[in-house]
Amino acid sequence: MLNLYWVEQQYLVLIKFPRLMDYADVAMRPTYPSSKPKKVDWDKLEAQVKKEEKDEKLDGDAALNKFFRDIYKDADEDTRRAMQKSFVESSGTVLSTNWKDVGSKKVDGSAPDGMEMKKWEY
Repeated sequence: MLNLYWVEQQYLVLIKFPRLMDYADVAMRPTYPSSKPKKVDWDKLEAQVKKEEKDEKLDGDAALNKFFRDIYKDADEDTRRAMQKSFVESSGTVLSTNWKDVGSKKVDGSAPDGMEMKKWEY
């Protein structure tokens, strides 16, 4: 507590200000009661999970999806707009990251070899 004494016309006024807590230090964070005998360091657990997600090795479709997700997550607004427009207009067959090419024209999709492209009615 911070005590501030103020004297005015023979009155002594005591004003108490609560000390602001800085919870940046992990040891100073409040703990909550629990019936569990072992305490869990949630910050350590969160850091461990994030590290495992970053180091995870994927293969096949999962790796490809993660690759495109990372491109989209780290891209600027024009790149995101280009990815969305090209994917939707081509029915999922084209994915472009260049807004200058995609923004001014309609993106035509093409079916893979041996398949036929169909237009869906909405």
